[in-house]
Amino acid sequence: MLYIDTNILIYLFELHDPYSKKVATILEEFTKGGKQLVTSTITVTEFLVGTTLSNLETLHKVPKLNIISVDENLAEQAAILQRKTVIKIGDSIHLATAIQQKAEAFFTNDKKLTKIVEKYMSVISL
Repeated sequence: MLYIDTNILIYLFELHDPYSKKVATILEEFTKGGKQLVTSTITVTEFLVGTTLSNLETLHKVPKLNIISVDENLAEQAAILQRKTVIKIGDSIHLATAIQQKAEAFFTNDKKLTKIVEKYMSVISL
């Protein structure tokens, strides 16, 4: 399972060169073997705010992408991570979701977040 950070999805759909082609290739390679993609519901908010696309259906076009809701347990784990690592609350929700879902890797292009995530799992970055 691969956790997808919001910036990766923005690159994919906003066609940011040179990132969009790299993102598409990495996602295709990862899912080719039947592996799942996962992200958090916070991605929905960040994606719709951070793109010119104002449609949730866009995210549903990503094959094998599961969007995980934030429940009380996940929110508590995110708070613990945020206190421990001093990352932004949104990033702590992303990381807590990836940990909870037992993602084998975290796909992001956020250099600051990468330094924290590397303590918990492998990171794929552009």
